[in-house]
Amino acid sequence: MQDELFTPTIQERPAPGKPPWRPESILYPAAFGGPLAATALGLLNGRRLGLPGNRLLAIGAAGLVGLCARLVVSAAIDGNSGVRVAGMVTGALVWLVVLFFQRSPFRVYTYAGGEPASLVGPGFAAAIGLGLLEAMLILVLVR
Repeated sequence: MQDELFTPTIQERPAPGKPPWRPESILYPAAFGGPLAATALGLLNGRRLGLPGNRLLAIGAAGLVGLCARLVVSAAIDGNSGVRVAGMVTGALVWLVVLFFQRSPFRVYTYAGGEPASLVGPGFAAAIGLGLLEAMLILVLVR
């Protein structure tokens, strides 16, 4: 007789396709690249994890709110250091939304034997590319 106590509760195999990144690792590009980098990586990772559309929409909305908040703070502050700090803070706040929605699905993915992908290349690309895009938006719209 087999006891139910010893049967695993998570029996799904990882979904085929590209493996997701660790949601905790998105913090670094989010802090250095701002809310656009956090949103882009969060949406891509959410697709890799198979999140439903309403959660992806919430991540996108958080990114839009974070970008608007950064633009408002950039218009209100005269110095450059405050603008950079605002970018780091808004990026980290968007990352918290990403983490809230992705931590549990990622845990299921790893318990099922999935290995996370490396975020080094995409993280640098998002932090640099989207960070420059945010800087250009601030220069054009605010300064």
